Amino acid sequence: MTSRQDILLVVAIDFGTTYSGFAIQFRHEFDPKDPTKIRAPQAWNGGKQNLMSYKTPTCLLLKEDKTIESFGFEAEEKYADLCMNKENKKFYYYRQFKMKLQEGQGLKKGSLLEDETQKTMPALEVFALSIQCLKDCLMKLVESQGTGVGMDDILWVLTVPAIWDDNAKAFMKEAAKLAGISENRLSIALEPEVASLFCQHLPVEKFSEGGKAGFANAKPGTTYMVADLGGGTADITVHERLSGNRIKEVYKASGGPWGGTAVDHAFTQLIVSIVGGPVWGRFKREQTYDHLELLKDFECIKRTLGTKTGEWYNIKIPATLNEVCKEVHDQSFQEMTQESPIADQIAFVSDKMRMKVGLVEKLFKKVIDNIVEHMKRIITTTDAGRKISLILMVGGFSESPFVQQVMKAEFTDKSKVKVLIPQQAGIAVLNGAVLYGRMPEVVTTRVVRYTYGVRVRRKFQPGKDPESKKKQNKPEYCYDAFKPFMKEGTSVERGHKVIQSYSTSRPFQEDMDVYVYTAAGFVPEFVTDNGCHLLGILKVKVPDPSEKERNLVVLFRFGSTTLAMLAIEEDSKKVCATVFGLPE
Repeated sequence: MTSRQDILLVVAIDFGTTYSGFAIQFRHEFDPKDPTKIRAPQAWNGGKQNLMSYKTPTCLLLKEDKTIESFGFEAEEKYADLCMNKENKKFYYYRQFKMKLQEGQGLKKGSLLEDETQKTMPALEVFALSIQCLKDCLMKLVESQGTGVGMDDILWVLTVPAIWDDNAKAFMKEAAKLAGISENRLSIALEPEVASLFCQHLPVEKFSEGGKAGFANAKPGTTYMVADLGGGTADITVHERLSGNRIKEVYKASGGPWGGTAVDHAFTQLIVSIVGGPVWGRFKREQTYDHLELLKDFECIKRTLGTKTGEWYNIKIPATLNEVCKEVHDQSFQEMTQESPIADQIAFVSDKMRMKVGLVEKLFKKVIDNIVEHMKRIITTTDAGRKISLILMVGGFSESPFVQQVMKAEFTDKSKVKVLIPQQAGIAVLNGAVLYGRMPEVVTTRVVRYTYGVRVRRKFQPGKDPESKKKQNKPEYCYDAFKPFMKEGTSVERGHKVIQSYSTSRPFQEDMDVYVYTAAGFVPEFVTDNGCHLLGILKVKVPDPSEKERNLVVLFRFGSTTLAMLAIEEDSKKVCATVFGLPE
């Protein structure tokens, strides 16, 4: 690939839990002195409300034959109409599915994903089709402008949370490939990193403090925390600012599922606490349109919390929810609410439910408390955390006035740690990803989040190793042992190499499988230990197989956003053909 700064067009795709979008920068628009000349060329039309937005909902609507019907606001509105006409069962509708990559053991190559009507499709296809929608939209745009830009002229930068594991990142790379983006034209960027990169170039007037404080004037050596609060996750990292606007990660990325959608979940659980799970499940299943409209109304409340002057919020309760309540419990929703423990915080006027502002704040607080507690733990218990003087808030959830108020009260007022919030915090990741496409070298050092190792066979140690790890035909060997080659918490520079040697086990062996595992918080004895997970299998072709034992050297390259591997035959110095596959 040519120099990153010489690439004709850099396109960043921010594939979010709730909203997605893309931003671009042509070569002639890039100025090293002011690289923030970035455009989000597609103004997404927010449906019936006619809102213009930099991003569009991450909603995918597919036809019965699993081909694309629409994406984003258009898919949202089309599906709502289908629900009204009771025709939605024939379609596949996916929303807020990105979080599945982090839940439990995450998604695997063959995993299935349920849509809103419980129909399933391969998860990889759902992600790939969504990325394809964004890619196709961009390509139509540049074609309509007569730029003459083709796929070979573009570097695509796909953002992912820093707290994702290597499997999730590899899954997204595979999805991008299925969407028609070549691997050698694709770069994976970590969301809090690129947001930090973008904010380093913003003048003070581009922060919410209105010129009182900025990030560009922070001195080299400043240690700061990046709180990337998105729709699905809170992604927390600690960086040190270096000279020349470079970044050094000084504490590993961490966080959890504490984004805006967690507040949505808290709201639905509030309704469930009143009507019960069976009623809510039936309402959601049979009255899909009303269910989606109820969540949209609550979204409006979320966006204004922190600016409300009155005592109450009003939200329309669908008549169909009342009908289901009466059929199941022989009581209306209002009657059931009046018998609930929160009856004193809710009132009714016609078809409107009035919620006290304090009740809505409690729904937020459940989520924000997790974020604040996690951030305080890093600040008070780690060496890097004790040096933090700034907190940089980015991501869509950071735009909430209430979230901003709580964060400033907890940190600026109590801990004297300055909280900075860029204007349009929700697109800091998107814009930063474009900059990262041009200048990936500005992130000099990262902290390894896991211990990496491989599955090996070693000599059996009687009295120490379990008998179950012996094989009857070769009792002198212990199988499934974990051999670490990189320890969690290690600080590594870009391109850091770890060299491991592996030998063939039989004459004329044509290929070798290297099973790579990861673990967090401990170093396993065996790959079967709880908490030890298969990252993938490195399949290495042995060049010119022969009768003698062959030694293969595998280079594991750390320090970038994803783990890279290369195998070389020791004697001939030939590079081996390798494929690293996700676990099925």
